[in-house]
Amino acid sequence: MQHSAIQLMQIDIESFGQFIQKLVREELEKIIPVHSEEKEFYTREETAKLLDVSLTTLFHWNNDGTLKNTKIGKRVYYSKNEVSARLNP
Repeated sequence: MQHSAIQLMQIDIESFGQFIQKLVREELEKIIPVHSEEKEFYTREETAKLLDVSLTTLFHWNNDGTLKNTKIGKRVYYSKNEVSARLNP
């Protein structure tokens, strides 16, 4: 049986926070390709700009089923397919 080593060290809260942010960002980029031209998901702001509507309109469209969003954690995204369908009815 192989044992893993655990190493304890002191780290300040700011460095620990930055480490956690880096890990979360790396995991999110696996799900949502942030730096890719061909994104699979858009943020609320990107979606509003692409569709030339306000964030309030996006909120109402989600509520009435016109354009559904996807939540990942506390963040809201719109799929490329949903946005394309709205751009090209």
